[in-house]
Amino acid sequence: MKEKLNTSIQSLSLILVAAGLAWVVWSGDTTMKQMLVYLIILVAVIEILSLYLVKRIYPESHTSFKMGMIASLLILIGIKTMAPGFFIPLTITVFSVNFLYNFYTNNKRRSGTFRRRNGKKMKMR
Repeated sequence: MKEKLNTSIQSLSLILVAAGLAWVVWSGDTTMKQMLVYLIILVAVIEILSLYLVKRIYPESHTSFKMGMIASLLILIGIKTMAPGFFIPLTITVFSVNFLYNFYTNNKRRSGTFRRRNGKKMKMR
């Protein structure tokens, strides 16, 4: 159940980003930088929720990648003020890597090859 909810949440984040970018194109009120900041915050919240839902189901590599993705989304907000020329291309790159990884993990989960291994914990001697 949590895995299907996770897939729905990931699809929702993709729809939100597409809708936000469409809003910038058809609306003259919001600039691209403002909309990307809103989308970064929304996608970061969605990724945190998604990570919370599947942290015990998906492997540790997925958790590490998603934590890095959340960190990179939050770092982008700092890049907006420090290097504004790189903000839009880096944001689009991070979004695309995130969505490609989401589709990759969803397809691997459906085929049954993407799951956590039991009993592989470090043991102290």
